[in-house]
Amino acid sequence: MVYLYLTSQQGLSGLHTLCIGLGLRFKEDGLRVGYMKPLGHRYHQEEGKVTDEDAAFMRRTLELQEPLEDVCPVVMTPKLVNEALKGGAGDLVSRVREALQRVSRGKDLVLLQGAYTAHQGRLLGLSAYQLVPELGARVILVERFNDALLADNALTARDRFGEALCGVIYNIIPANRESFVREMLAPCLERQGIAVLGTLPQERLLSSINIGDLARRLDGRILCAEEHAEALVEDVVVGAMSQEHAISVFRKHSNYCVITGGDRSDIQLAAMEAGARCLILTGNLYPSSIILGKADEMGIPVILVDTDTFTTADRAEMLIRSARTHEESKITRLRELVAAKVDVARLYQVAGIG
Repeated sequence: MVYLYLTSQQGLSGLHTLCIGLGLRFKEDGLRVGYMKPLGHRYHQEEGKVTDEDAAFMRRTLELQEPLEDVCPVVMTPKLVNEALKGGAGDLVSRVREALQRVSRGKDLVLLQGAYTAHQGRLLGLSAYQLVPELGARVILVERFNDALLADNALTARDRFGEALCGVIYNIIPANRESFVREMLAPCLERQGIAVLGTLPQERLLSSINIGDLARRLDGRILCAEEHAEALVEDVVVGAMSQEHAISVFRKHSNYCVITGGDRSDIQLAAMEAGARCLILTGNLYPSSIILGKADEMGIPVILVDTDTFTTADRAEMLIRSARTHEESKITRLRELVAAKVDVARLYQVAGIG
C-alpha cells in the first residue's frame, strides 16, 4: 500500500487539479485508487453532510464507495477552530488514521490531498508536516512557478519532509519561463537530490470558471441568457474607460467578462460588440431593457451584483485564479497535460508504486 500525499508550500498551486489528473491516470493504468483529503477547508454540503468541495468531487470522479466522512474526516469549521483554541478539539489525528484504514481497503494506492498549504492545520495537529510521518506517506510537492522563490520551496520541503519527499511537480509555468525551468531550475534541483517529476505550463483553460459558478460565488443574479451560464471565463476586464477606448481595450482579451457599473450602458454595448462572454453589473443598478434584450439575443449572460466595481473585480480575479478543474473540457485537457508533462514512470519508481 502506498500513501501518496500531494502538498504545496504556497496556495493556488493547482494541488486539486494535479490530484484529479494523477488519480485518473493511475486508474487508467489499472491501479485501484483511493482518495482522502484529511483536512477540508472548502465548505460544501452534500447528502445532508458538511464536507469539502474537492473531496466530494474526487469521490464522484474516482467512483469511490466510501462515505464522505471517511473521504474527508475533518472539516475546518469555525466551531472546530474555536474548540482547538480552547484545547478541546480532541484527537483528530486518530480520526484521520482510522478513516484512512477504511479508505485503504482493497486499494493499491491512496492519494492524500493536502490543505491550502503544507502549514495549514498546524493548530489542529493536521498540517502536512505533522500528518506525513504519522501516516507513513510519500510526498509529491506541487508548486506554482514563482520567480521570487525559484528553488526555495522545494529545498525547504526537502529539509522538512526528508526522505519522504519523492519529488516536485512545477505547475502553472508562464510560457516565457518554461525553458528556464527545464534548462536551469530542474537540473539545479536534481543535483541536490530532488527529482523534478513534471513541469506543466500555464493553461488558460484550466484557470477559468463557468459563468454560473462565477455568479453564484459573487452572490449575483443572472438576469438573462442563463442557458449560456456553462460558458467559461478566463479573464476580467474592468469597464471604467471612456467609450471610445473601450472596444480597442476589450479586443486585446479573449474569453473575458466585463465588470462595470449598471449605469454604463455605453460600456455594456461596447463589451457585447467586442465579444465579452458575460457582463457583471455592479452597484445593484439594473440595466436598461435595451441592454438586456440585446444581451439575451446574443447569448451573453448579464449578472447583477450589489458590490462596487473594484471590489467585484478583485473577487472575480481571485475566483478565476482558484477555479476548480471540474468541467469535462478541462479534464480532457488535464489528461493530455499529465500524459505529456509528468514523468509518470519515474513517479512510480520513486514512490514505490506498482
